[in-house]
Amino acid sequence: MSTGAQLVIETLLNYQTPRLYVYPGGTIAPLLDEAKRAGLAIFCARHEQGAGYAALAAARLCQQPQVVMVTSGPGVTNVITCIADAYYDSTPLVLITGQVGSGDLSAGRPIRQRGFQEVDTPALLKTITKAQFQPTAPEQLAQVMADAFTIASQGRPGPVVIDLPMDVQRNALPAPVAVVPIQATDTTLAGDLSLLCQQIAAAQRPLIIAGQGVLLSGASNALRLLAASGIPVSHSLLGLGAIPGDSNLNLGFHGHTGHPCAGVAIQQADLLLVIGSRLDLRQTGNQFDRFAEKARIVRIDLDRDEVAESRIRHDQWINGDVKQVLDALLPMLAKVTLPDWQPWLNQIAEWKQQHPLKPMQNSGLLPQQVIEVVDQISAGKRVICTTGVGSHQHWVARHFTFDVPQRRLLTSGGHGAMGYDLPSAVGAQLADPDALVLCLVGDGSFQMNIQELAAIREYQLPIKIIVLDNHRLGLVSQFQQFNWQDDPTTGEKWNPDFAVIAQGYGIESYVINEASQLQPVLAQALNSPQAALVHCQVAVAEDITPMLLAGQTLDKMWSAHE
Repeated sequence: MSTGAQLVIETLLNYQTPRLYVYPGGTIAPLLDEAKRAGLAIFCARHEQGAGYAALAAARLCQQPQVVMVTSGPGVTNVITCIADAYYDSTPLVLITGQVGSGDLSAGRPIRQRGFQEVDTPALLKTITKAQFQPTAPEQLAQVMADAFTIASQGRPGPVVIDLPMDVQRNALPAPVAVVPIQATDTTLAGDLSLLCQQIAAAQRPLIIAGQGVLLSGASNALRLLAASGIPVSHSLLGLGAIPGDSNLNLGFHGHTGHPCAGVAIQQADLLLVIGSRLDLRQTGNQFDRFAEKARIVRIDLDRDEVAESRIRHDQWINGDVKQVLDALLPMLAKVTLPDWQPWLNQIAEWKQQHPLKPMQNSGLLPQQVIEVVDQISAGKRVICTTGVGSHQHWVARHFTFDVPQRRLLTSGGHGAMGYDLPSAVGAQLADPDALVLCLVGDGSFQMNIQELAAIREYQLPIKIIVLDNHRLGLVSQFQQFNWQDDPTTGEKWNPDFAVIAQGYGIESYVINEASQLQPVLAQALNSPQAALVHCQVAVAEDITPMLLAGQTLDKMWSAHE
Protein backbone atom coordinates (compact mmCIF):
# COMPACT_ATOMS: atom_id res chain seq x y z
CA MET A 1 0.00 0.00 0.00
CA SER A 2 1.26 3.46 -0.88
CA THR A 3 1.62 6.22 1.69
CA GLY A 4 0.32 9.77 1.69
CA ALA A 5 3.79 11.05 0.76
CA GLN A 6 3.94 8.68 -2.21
CA LEU A 7 0.55 9.88 -3.44
CA VAL A 8 1.67 13.52 -3.25
CA ILE A 9 4.81 12.88 -5.29
CA GLU A 10 2.97 10.69 -7.81
CA THR A 11 0.45 13.51 -8.26
CA LEU A 12 3.24 16.03 -8.87
CA LEU A 13 4.74 13.73 -11.50
CA ASN A 14 1.33 13.39 -13.15
CA TYR A 15 1.11 17.19 -13.30
CA GLN A 16 4.56 17.18 -14.96
CA THR A 17 6.02 19.31 -12.20
CA PRO A 18 9.54 20.15 -13.45
CA ARG A 19 11.15 20.45 -10.02
CA LEU A 20 10.50 21.12 -6.36
CA TYR A 21 11.79 24.32 -4.74
CA VAL A 22 12.61 23.45 -1.17
CA TYR A 23 14.30 24.20 2.08
CA PRO A 24 14.42 20.98 4.08
CA GLY A 25 13.21 20.15 7.56
CA GLY A 26 11.97 17.22 9.59
CA THR A 27 8.29 17.52 8.84
CA ILE A 28 8.77 17.38 5.06
CA ALA A 29 11.41 14.66 5.16
CA PRO A 30 8.94 11.93 4.03
CA LEU A 31 8.07 14.00 0.96
CA LEU A 32 11.71 14.66 0.08
CA ASP A 33 12.56 10.98 0.44
CA GLU A 34 9.75 10.01 -1.95
CA ALA A 35 10.70 12.78 -4.38
CA LYS A 36 14.25 11.40 -4.59
CA ARG A 37 13.00 7.83 -5.05
CA ALA A 38 10.74 9.00 -7.90
CA GLY A 39 13.52 10.98 -9.61
CA LEU A 40 11.77 14.33 -9.26
CA ALA A 41 14.26 17.21 -9.56
CA ILE A 42 14.83 19.17 -6.37
CA PHE A 43 16.26 22.67 -6.05
CA CYS A 44 17.43 23.31 -2.51
CA ALA A 45 17.88 26.99 -1.68
CA ARG A 46 19.84 28.46 1.23
CA HIS A 47 16.74 30.00 2.82
CA GLU A 48 13.00 29.48 2.48
CA GLN A 49 12.72 32.86 0.74
CA GLY A 50 15.27 31.61 -1.76
CA ALA A 51 13.06 28.63 -2.53
CA GLY A 52 9.86 30.67 -2.61
CA TYR A 53 11.13 33.42 -4.90
CA ALA A 54 12.85 30.96 -7.24
CA ALA A 55 9.55 29.12 -7.65
CA LEU A 56 7.69 32.40 -8.07
CA ALA A 57 9.96 33.48 -10.93
CA ALA A 58 9.58 30.13 -12.68
CA ALA A 59 5.80 30.29 -12.29
CA ARG A 60 5.63 33.77 -13.81
CA LEU A 61 7.73 32.69 -16.78
CA CYS A 62 5.93 29.37 -17.35
CA GLN A 63 2.49 30.57 -16.24
CA GLN A 64 2.02 27.21 -14.53
CA PRO A 65 1.89 26.48 -10.79
CA GLN A 66 5.29 25.68 -9.31
CA VAL A 67 5.69 23.75 -6.06
CA VAL A 68 7.43 25.05 -2.95
CA MET A 69 8.10 22.76 0.03
CA VAL A 70 9.15 23.96 3.47
CA THR A 71 9.03 22.52 6.93
CA SER A 72 6.69 23.57 9.74
CA GLY A 73 7.12 26.49 12.12
CA PRO A 74 10.00 28.76 11.03
CA GLY A 75 9.95 27.19 7.58
CA VAL A 76 6.41 28.47 7.14
CA THR A 77 7.00 31.90 8.64
CA ASN A 78 10.14 32.41 6.53
CA VAL A 79 8.28 31.82 3.27
CA ILE A 80 5.28 34.03 4.05
CA THR A 81 6.77 37.07 2.25
CA CYS A 82 7.07 35.09 -0.99
CA ILE A 83 3.50 33.85 -0.71
CA ALA A 84 2.24 37.41 -0.17
CA ASP A 85 4.17 38.45 -3.27
CA ALA A 86 2.56 35.66 -5.29
CA TYR A 87 -0.90 36.61 -4.04
CA TYR A 88 -0.69 40.32 -4.79
CA ASP A 89 1.01 39.84 -8.18
CA SER A 90 -1.25 36.96 -9.28
CA THR A 91 1.35 34.19 -9.50
CA PRO A 92 0.24 30.53 -9.37
CA LEU A 93 2.08 28.60 -6.65
CA VAL A 94 1.36 25.48 -4.62
CA LEU A 95 3.02 25.68 -1.21
CA ILE A 96 3.30 22.33 0.58
CA THR A 97 4.24 22.73 4.22
CA GLY A 98 5.17 20.07 6.71
CA GLN A 99 3.25 19.97 9.97
CA VAL A 100 3.37 18.17 13.29
CA GLY A 101 1.24 15.06 13.64
CA SER A 102 -2.53 15.49 13.71
CA GLY A 103 -2.65 14.63 17.41
CA ASP A 104 -0.20 17.41 18.23
CA LEU A 105 -2.11 20.21 16.51
CA SER A 106 -3.05 22.96 18.96
CA ALA A 107 -5.75 24.60 16.82
CA GLY A 108 -8.93 25.04 18.84
CA ARG A 109 -7.17 24.45 22.15
CA PRO A 110 -6.51 27.25 24.69
CA ILE A 111 -2.72 26.84 24.41
CA ARG A 112 -0.06 28.57 22.37
CA GLN A 113 1.67 25.51 20.98
CA ARG A 114 1.38 21.74 21.35
CA GLY A 115 3.94 20.34 18.92
CA PHE A 116 7.56 21.40 18.35
CA GLN A 117 7.92 23.90 15.49
CA GLU A 118 4.16 24.13 15.15
CA VAL A 119 2.34 27.16 13.79
CA ASP A 120 -1.26 27.35 12.59
CA THR A 121 -0.31 27.49 8.93
CA PRO A 122 -3.80 27.72 7.38
CA ALA A 123 -4.72 30.59 9.71
CA LEU A 124 -1.43 32.44 9.08
CA LEU A 125 -1.82 32.22 5.31
CA LYS A 126 -5.59 32.66 5.02
CA THR A 127 -5.49 36.28 3.85
CA ILE A 128 -2.71 35.81 1.29
CA THR A 129 -3.68 32.55 -0.41
CA LYS A 130 -6.59 31.60 -2.63
CA ALA A 131 -7.24 28.45 -0.56
CA GLN A 132 -5.83 26.59 2.45
CA PHE A 133 -5.95 22.83 3.02
CA GLN A 134 -4.97 20.75 6.03
CA PRO A 135 -5.96 17.12 5.34
CA THR A 136 -6.17 14.92 8.41
CA ALA A 137 -6.17 11.54 6.63
CA PRO A 138 -4.23 10.20 3.62
CA GLU A 139 -7.43 9.39 1.73
CA GLN A 140 -8.18 13.12 1.52
CA LEU A 141 -4.95 13.87 -0.35
CA ALA A 142 -5.98 13.03 -3.91
CA GLN A 143 -8.86 15.50 -3.83
CA VAL A 144 -6.80 18.16 -2.04
CA MET A 145 -3.96 17.97 -4.55
CA ALA A 146 -6.31 18.21 -7.53
CA ASP A 147 -8.19 21.14 -6.00
CA ALA A 148 -4.98 23.00 -5.13
CA PHE A 149 -3.61 22.96 -8.68
CA THR A 150 -6.98 23.91 -10.17
CA ILE A 151 -7.54 26.81 -7.78
CA ALA A 152 -4.00 28.16 -8.18
CA SER A 153 -4.46 28.39 -11.96
CA GLN A 154 -8.14 29.11 -12.41
CA GLY A 155 -9.40 32.66 -12.89
CA ARG A 156 -6.97 35.19 -11.45
CA PRO A 157 -3.95 33.05 -10.52
CA GLY A 158 -2.48 32.92 -7.04
CA PRO A 159 -0.94 30.72 -4.33
CA VAL A 160 -2.57 27.81 -2.50
CA VAL A 161 -1.21 26.13 0.65
CA ILE A 162 -1.42 22.45 1.62
CA ASP A 163 -0.39 21.84 5.23
CA LEU A 164 0.55 18.18 5.70
CA PRO A 165 0.72 16.63 9.17
CA MET A 166 3.43 13.99 9.52
CA ASP A 167 0.99 11.13 10.04
CA VAL A 168 -0.89 12.04 6.86
CA GLN A 169 2.39 11.80 4.94
CA ARG A 170 3.53 8.53 6.50
CA ASN A 171 0.32 6.54 6.90
CA ALA A 172 -0.85 4.06 4.26
CA LEU A 173 -3.71 4.76 1.87
CA PRO A 174 -6.52 2.29 2.49
CA ALA A 175 -7.79 2.37 -1.12
CA PRO A 176 -7.81 4.60 -4.22
CA VAL A 177 -10.16 7.56 -3.91
CA ALA A 178 -12.10 9.09 -6.81
CA VAL A 179 -11.43 12.79 -7.42
CA VAL A 180 -14.30 15.17 -8.17
CA PRO A 181 -13.11 18.00 -10.45
CA ILE A 182 -13.81 21.57 -9.40
CA GLN A 183 -16.39 23.23 -11.59
CA ALA A 184 -14.71 25.43 -14.19
CA THR A 185 -14.81 29.18 -13.65
CA ASP A 186 -17.38 31.00 -15.77
CA THR A 187 -15.38 32.70 -18.53
CA THR A 188 -18.36 34.16 -20.39
CA LEU A 189 -17.47 37.58 -21.71
CA ALA A 190 -19.74 40.31 -20.33
CA GLY A 191 -19.90 43.82 -21.74
CA ASP A 192 -20.87 45.75 -24.86
CA LEU A 193 -18.05 45.44 -27.40
CA SER A 194 -20.13 47.20 -30.08
CA LEU A 195 -20.36 50.25 -27.85
CA LEU A 196 -16.62 50.08 -27.21
CA CYS A 197 -15.96 50.05 -30.97
CA GLN A 198 -18.11 53.17 -31.31
CA GLN A 199 -16.23 54.89 -28.49
CA ILE A 200 -12.86 54.09 -30.06
CA ALA A 201 -14.04 55.37 -33.44
CA ALA A 202 -15.28 58.60 -31.85
CA ALA A 203 -12.11 59.29 -29.84
CA GLN A 204 -9.59 61.95 -30.82
CA ARG A 205 -7.07 61.24 -28.06
CA PRO A 206 -7.26 57.52 -27.19
CA LEU A 207 -4.76 55.89 -24.84
CA ILE A 208 -4.22 52.34 -23.58
CA ILE A 209 -3.00 51.41 -20.09
CA ALA A 210 -1.53 47.90 -20.29
CA GLY A 211 -1.36 46.03 -17.00
CA GLN A 212 0.09 42.67 -16.05
CA GLY A 213 -3.23 41.08 -17.02
CA VAL A 214 -2.14 41.50 -20.65
CA LEU A 215 0.92 39.34 -20.00
CA LEU A 216 -0.84 36.82 -17.76
CA SER A 217 -3.45 36.14 -20.43
CA GLY A 218 -0.90 35.91 -23.26
CA ALA A 219 -2.49 38.89 -24.99
CA SER A 220 0.64 40.84 -25.99
CA ASN A 221 0.20 40.17 -29.70
CA ALA A 222 -3.48 41.10 -29.59
CA LEU A 223 -2.63 44.31 -27.72
CA ARG A 224 0.01 45.19 -30.31
CA LEU A 225 -2.53 44.74 -33.10
CA LEU A 226 -4.90 47.08 -31.28
CA ALA A 227 -2.17 49.65 -30.67
CA ALA A 228 -1.00 49.44 -34.30
CA SER A 229 -4.14 51.31 -35.32
CA GLY A 230 -2.45 54.34 -33.80
CA ILE A 231 -3.28 54.16 -30.09
CA PRO A 232 -0.33 54.91 -27.75
CA VAL A 233 0.30 52.66 -24.76
CA SER A 234 1.36 53.34 -21.20
CA HIS A 235 2.07 50.50 -18.78
CA SER A 236 1.81 49.57 -15.16
CA LEU A 237 5.15 48.53 -13.65
CA LEU A 238 4.33 44.84 -14.07
CA GLY A 239 2.89 45.42 -17.54
CA LEU A 240 6.19 46.63 -19.02
CA GLY A 241 7.04 44.81 -22.23
CA ALA A 242 3.44 44.40 -23.35
CA ILE A 243 4.53 46.40 -26.40
CA PRO A 244 8.19 46.89 -27.38
CA GLY A 245 9.99 49.47 -25.27
CA ASP A 246 11.48 51.13 -28.36
CA SER A 247 8.14 51.51 -30.20
CA ASN A 248 7.03 55.07 -30.96
CA LEU A 249 3.66 54.07 -29.46
CA ASN A 250 5.30 53.20 -26.12
CA LEU A 251 5.11 55.74 -23.30
CA GLY A 252 6.92 53.61 -20.72
CA PHE A 253 5.17 53.23 -17.40
CA HIS A 254 3.20 55.85 -15.49
CA GLY A 255 2.59 56.84 -11.90
CA HIS A 256 4.75 57.39 -8.82
CA THR A 257 8.12 56.98 -10.54
CA GLY A 258 6.90 56.64 -14.10
CA HIS A 259 7.58 58.67 -17.21
CA PRO A 260 6.12 62.19 -16.97
CA CYS A 261 5.09 62.10 -20.63
CA ALA A 262 2.81 59.14 -19.85
CA GLY A 263 1.22 61.07 -17.02
CA VAL A 264 0.57 64.12 -19.20
CA ALA A 265 -0.97 61.96 -21.92
CA ILE A 266 -3.27 60.19 -19.45
CA GLN A 267 -4.53 63.52 -18.14
CA GLN A 268 -5.21 64.78 -21.68
CA ALA A 269 -6.73 61.63 -23.17
CA ASP A 270 -10.42 61.57 -24.10
CA LEU A 271 -10.66 57.76 -24.09
CA LEU A 272 -8.67 55.59 -21.68
CA LEU A 273 -8.69 51.81 -22.22
CA VAL A 274 -7.47 50.21 -18.99
CA ILE A 275 -6.59 46.63 -19.91
CA GLY A 276 -5.73 44.12 -17.20
CA SER A 277 -4.66 46.69 -14.62
CA ARG A 278 -6.08 47.36 -11.17
CA LEU A 279 -5.02 51.04 -11.14
CA ASP A 280 -3.42 50.99 -7.72
CA LEU A 281 -2.27 54.05 -5.80
CA ARG A 282 1.25 53.96 -7.25
CA GLN A 283 -0.25 54.26 -10.73
CA THR A 284 -2.83 56.96 -10.10
CA GLY A 285 -1.63 59.11 -7.19
CA ASN A 286 -4.05 60.08 -4.45
CA GLN A 287 -6.08 62.57 -6.49
CA PHE A 288 -8.52 59.85 -7.46
CA ASP A 289 -11.29 62.12 -8.74
CA ARG A 290 -8.84 63.93 -11.02
CA PHE A 291 -7.27 60.87 -12.61
CA ALA A 292 -7.82 61.03 -16.39
CA GLU A 293 -10.56 63.56 -15.70
CA LYS A 294 -11.05 64.41 -19.40
CA ALA A 295 -11.40 60.78 -20.48
CA ARG A 296 -14.11 58.22 -20.82
CA ILE A 297 -12.60 55.30 -18.88
CA VAL A 298 -13.21 51.75 -20.08
CA ARG A 299 -11.99 48.84 -17.91
CA ILE A 300 -11.22 45.42 -19.41
CA ASP A 301 -10.56 43.02 -16.55
CA LEU A 302 -11.15 39.48 -15.35
CA ASP A 303 -11.53 40.34 -11.65
CA ARG A 304 -15.03 41.68 -10.91
CA ASP A 305 -14.18 42.64 -7.32
CA GLU A 306 -11.07 44.62 -8.30
CA VAL A 307 -13.12 46.83 -10.61
CA ALA A 308 -16.06 47.10 -8.21
CA GLU A 309 -13.78 48.24 -5.38
CA SER A 310 -11.59 50.55 -7.47
CA ARG A 311 -11.13 54.12 -6.25
CA ILE A 312 -11.03 55.22 -9.90
CA ARG A 313 -14.34 55.72 -11.73
CA HIS A 314 -15.13 53.84 -14.90
CA ASP A 315 -17.71 54.58 -17.57
CA GLN A 316 -17.76 51.11 -19.10
CA TRP A 317 -16.57 47.69 -18.04
CA ILE A 318 -15.85 44.61 -20.13
CA ASN A 319 -15.56 41.58 -17.83
CA GLY A 320 -13.46 38.72 -19.13
CA ASP A 321 -10.00 37.35 -19.79
CA VAL A 322 -8.00 40.05 -21.58
CA LYS A 323 -7.02 37.86 -24.54
CA GLN A 324 -10.59 36.65 -24.92
CA VAL A 325 -11.86 40.22 -24.99
CA LEU A 326 -9.22 41.54 -27.41
CA ASP A 327 -9.61 38.55 -29.74
CA ALA A 328 -13.32 39.33 -29.93
CA LEU A 329 -12.81 43.10 -30.24
CA LEU A 330 -10.24 43.17 -33.04
CA PRO A 331 -12.42 41.67 -35.83
CA MET A 332 -15.25 44.02 -34.89
CA LEU A 333 -12.93 47.02 -34.88
CA ALA A 334 -11.58 46.08 -38.30
CA LYS A 335 -15.02 46.85 -39.75
CA VAL A 336 -15.06 50.37 -38.25
CA THR A 337 -13.60 53.49 -39.85
CA LEU A 338 -11.13 54.94 -37.40
CA PRO A 339 -10.03 58.60 -37.18
CA ASP A 340 -6.60 59.91 -38.09
CA TRP A 341 -4.79 59.91 -34.76
CA GLN A 342 -1.53 61.30 -36.12
CA PRO A 343 -2.06 64.77 -34.57
CA TRP A 344 -2.43 63.06 -31.17
CA LEU A 345 0.73 61.04 -31.74
CA ASN A 346 2.57 64.18 -32.82
CA GLN A 347 1.50 65.89 -29.59
CA ILE A 348 2.79 62.95 -27.55
CA ALA A 349 6.12 63.11 -29.42
CA GLU A 350 6.38 66.77 -28.40
CA TRP A 351 5.68 65.89 -24.76
CA LYS A 352 8.44 63.29 -24.87
CA GLN A 353 10.85 66.03 -25.95
CA GLN A 354 9.55 68.42 -23.29
CA HIS A 355 9.77 65.89 -20.44
CA PRO A 356 13.04 63.95 -20.78
CA LEU A 357 14.31 61.74 -17.97
CA LYS A 358 17.33 63.75 -16.83
CA PRO A 359 19.59 62.71 -13.95
CA MET A 360 19.98 65.04 -10.99
CA GLN A 361 23.77 65.16 -11.33
CA ASN A 362 26.27 65.56 -14.13
CA SER A 363 29.25 63.92 -12.45
CA GLY A 364 30.16 60.60 -10.88
CA LEU A 365 29.01 57.16 -11.91
CA LEU A 366 25.24 57.41 -12.39
CA PRO A 367 22.98 54.37 -11.96
CA GLN A 368 21.04 55.33 -15.08
CA GLN A 369 24.27 55.08 -17.09
CA VAL A 370 24.96 51.61 -15.77
CA ILE A 371 21.50 50.36 -16.75
CA GLU A 372 21.65 51.96 -20.19
CA VAL A 373 25.00 50.34 -20.97
CA VAL A 374 23.73 46.94 -19.76
CA ASP A 375 20.70 47.48 -22.01
CA GLN A 376 22.92 48.23 -25.02
CA ILE A 377 25.26 45.28 -24.48
CA SER A 378 22.35 42.85 -24.08
CA ALA A 379 20.47 44.16 -27.16
CA GLY A 380 19.33 41.38 -29.46
CA LYS A 381 19.58 38.73 -26.74
CA ARG A 382 16.75 36.97 -24.96
CA VAL A 383 16.88 38.55 -21.53
CA ILE A 384 15.13 38.04 -18.20
CA CYS A 385 15.81 40.95 -15.88
CA THR A 386 15.10 40.69 -12.16
CA THR A 387 15.25 43.53 -9.66
CA GLY A 388 14.80 44.07 -5.98
CA VAL A 389 12.76 46.95 -4.59
CA GLY A 390 14.06 50.49 -4.25
CA SER A 391 15.47 53.23 -6.44
CA HIS A 392 17.27 50.74 -8.69
CA GLN A 393 13.94 49.05 -9.49
CA HIS A 394 12.53 52.28 -10.90
CA TRP A 395 15.69 53.20 -12.81
CA VAL A 396 15.55 49.76 -14.44
CA ALA A 397 11.89 50.26 -15.34
CA ARG A 398 12.74 53.64 -16.88
CA HIS A 399 16.00 52.92 -18.67
CA PHE A 400 15.92 49.25 -19.71
CA THR A 401 14.14 48.13 -22.89
CA PHE A 402 11.49 45.45 -22.33
CA ASP A 403 9.73 43.47 -25.05
CA VAL A 404 7.84 40.32 -24.00
CA PRO A 405 8.73 37.52 -24.52
CA GLN A 406 12.22 38.49 -25.74
CA ARG A 407 13.07 40.86 -22.87
CA ARG A 408 11.14 40.36 -19.64
CA LEU A 409 11.00 42.08 -16.27
CA LEU A 410 10.47 40.16 -13.02
CA THR A 411 10.01 42.36 -9.99
CA SER A 412 7.90 42.68 -6.85
CA GLY A 413 4.91 44.90 -7.58
CA GLY A 414 2.04 44.91 -5.09
CA HIS A 415 3.98 43.62 -2.09
CA GLY A 416 7.13 45.62 -2.89
CA ALA A 417 9.48 43.21 -1.13
CA MET A 418 13.22 43.76 -0.96
CA GLY A 419 15.15 40.53 -1.47
CA TYR A 420 13.06 39.44 -4.44
CA ASP A 421 15.99 39.93 -6.81
CA LEU A 422 18.67 37.24 -6.45
CA PRO A 423 16.49 34.17 -5.74
CA SER A 424 14.13 35.20 -8.56
CA ALA A 425 17.11 35.29 -10.90
CA VAL A 426 17.94 31.75 -9.76
CA GLY A 427 14.41 30.56 -10.52
CA ALA A 428 14.42 32.32 -13.88
CA GLN A 429 17.67 30.67 -14.93
CA LEU A 430 16.45 27.24 -13.80
CA ALA A 431 13.24 27.71 -15.78
CA ASP A 432 14.99 29.10 -18.88
CA PRO A 433 18.61 27.87 -19.00
CA ASP A 434 19.34 29.51 -22.36
CA ALA A 435 18.25 33.04 -21.43
CA LEU A 436 20.60 35.80 -20.32
CA VAL A 437 19.44 36.37 -16.75
CA LEU A 438 20.36 39.77 -15.33
CA CYS A 439 19.93 40.61 -11.66
CA LEU A 440 20.02 44.42 -11.41
CA VAL A 441 19.92 45.17 -7.72
CA GLY A 442 20.60 47.82 -5.10
CA ASP A 443 22.97 47.30 -2.20
CA GLY A 444 20.15 47.15 0.36
CA SER A 445 17.91 44.68 -1.45
CA PHE A 446 20.86 42.49 -2.46
CA GLN A 447 21.79 41.83 1.15
CA MET A 448 18.33 40.48 1.98
CA ASN A 449 19.01 37.17 0.22
CA ILE A 450 22.74 37.35 -0.59
CA GLN A 451 23.12 33.76 0.65
CA GLU A 452 21.65 32.53 -2.64
CA LEU A 453 25.04 33.20 -4.23
CA ALA A 454 25.76 29.71 -2.91
CA ALA A 455 22.89 28.28 -4.96
CA ILE A 456 24.21 30.04 -8.07
CA ARG A 457 27.59 28.42 -7.53
CA GLU A 458 26.26 24.99 -6.60
CA TYR A 459 23.93 24.74 -9.59
CA GLN A 460 26.42 26.43 -11.97
CA LEU A 461 23.96 29.10 -13.09
CA PRO A 462 25.45 31.80 -15.40
CA ILE A 463 23.51 34.68 -13.82
CA LYS A 464 24.93 38.19 -14.17
CA ILE A 465 24.52 40.34 -11.05
CA ILE A 466 24.91 44.12 -11.31
CA VAL A 467 24.95 45.76 -7.87
CA LEU A 468 24.14 49.48 -7.86
CA ASP A 469 25.74 50.50 -4.57
CA ASN A 470 24.89 54.02 -3.39
CA HIS A 471 25.36 53.23 0.33
CA ARG A 472 21.73 54.20 0.94
CA LEU A 473 18.32 52.66 1.15
CA GLY A 474 17.71 55.20 -1.56
CA LEU A 475 13.97 55.40 -2.07
CA VAL A 476 13.13 55.64 1.63
CA SER A 477 16.11 57.93 2.22
CA GLN A 478 14.77 60.26 -0.47
CA PHE A 479 11.30 60.16 1.10
CA GLN A 480 12.71 60.98 4.54
CA GLN A 481 14.93 63.78 3.24
CA PHE A 482 12.08 65.30 1.28
CA ASN A 483 9.70 65.36 4.27
CA TRP A 484 11.97 65.65 7.33
CA GLN A 485 15.34 66.82 5.91
CA ASP A 486 17.04 63.82 7.47
CA ASP A 487 17.30 60.10 6.74
CA PRO A 488 17.94 58.17 9.98
CA THR A 489 18.87 54.51 9.40
CA THR A 490 18.63 54.76 5.59
CA GLY A 491 21.52 57.04 4.64
CA GLU A 492 25.29 56.59 4.84
CA LYS A 493 25.11 52.80 5.01
CA TRP A 494 28.33 50.83 5.47
CA ASN A 495 28.57 48.07 2.88
CA PRO A 496 31.02 45.21 2.42
CA ASP A 497 33.08 44.67 -0.70
CA PHE A 498 30.55 42.70 -2.74
CA ALA A 499 33.20 41.70 -5.29
CA VAL A 500 35.25 40.00 -2.57
CA ILE A 501 32.14 38.26 -1.23
CA ALA A 502 31.35 36.95 -4.72
CA GLN A 503 34.90 35.60 -4.98
CA GLY A 504 34.34 33.78 -1.71
CA TYR A 505 31.44 31.99 -3.37
CA GLY A 506 33.60 31.17 -6.40
CA ILE A 507 31.90 33.71 -8.66
CA GLU A 508 33.72 36.03 -11.09
CA SER A 509 33.64 39.61 -9.84
CA TYR A 510 34.43 43.11 -11.04
CA VAL A 511 34.37 46.62 -9.63
CA ILE A 512 33.35 49.79 -11.48
CA ASN A 513 34.04 53.21 -10.00
CA GLU A 514 33.79 55.51 -13.02
CA ALA A 515 31.86 55.80 -16.28
CA SER A 516 34.86 55.04 -18.49
CA GLN A 517 34.93 51.49 -17.10
CA LEU A 518 31.31 50.69 -17.94
CA GLN A 519 31.55 49.44 -21.51
CA PRO A 520 34.64 47.21 -21.23
CA VAL A 521 33.90 45.74 -17.80
CA LEU A 522 30.18 45.12 -18.35
CA ALA A 523 30.85 43.61 -21.77
CA GLN A 524 33.35 41.20 -20.25
CA ALA A 525 30.99 40.25 -17.42
CA LEU A 526 27.87 39.85 -19.57
CA ASN A 527 29.68 37.80 -22.20
CA SER A 528 31.21 35.44 -19.68
CA PRO A 529 29.88 31.86 -19.83
CA GLN A 530 29.96 31.78 -16.02
CA ALA A 531 28.14 33.66 -13.29
CA ALA A 532 29.53 37.14 -12.67
CA LEU A 533 29.00 39.98 -10.22
CA VAL A 534 29.78 43.63 -11.00
CA HIS A 535 29.98 45.97 -8.01
CA CYS A 536 29.15 49.49 -9.23
CA GLN A 537 29.93 52.34 -6.82
CA VAL A 538 27.28 54.79 -8.04
CA ALA A 539 26.62 58.41 -7.04
CA VAL A 540 25.32 58.56 -3.48
CA ALA A 541 23.16 61.66 -3.88
CA GLU A 542 21.36 60.65 -7.09
CA ASP A 543 17.60 60.56 -6.43
CA ILE A 544 14.58 59.51 -8.44
CA THR A 545 13.30 62.49 -10.41
CA PRO A 546 10.65 63.30 -11.49
CA MET A 547 8.32 61.73 -8.96
CA LEU A 548 4.58 61.86 -8.29
CA LEU A 549 3.97 63.21 -4.79
CA ALA A 550 0.85 63.28 -2.64
CA GLY A 551 -1.61 65.93 -3.82
CA GLN A 552 -0.30 65.96 -7.39
CA THR A 553 -2.00 64.85 -10.58
CA LEU A 554 -0.05 62.80 -13.12
CA ASP A 555 0.73 65.83 -15.28
CA LYS A 556 2.22 67.80 -12.37
CA MET A 557 4.99 65.52 -11.11
CA TRP A 558 7.66 67.01 -8.88
CA SER A 559 11.02 67.44 -10.59
CA ALA A 560 14.40 68.31 -9.11
CA HIS A 561 15.02 70.44 -12.21
CA GLU A 562 12.13 72.85 -11.60
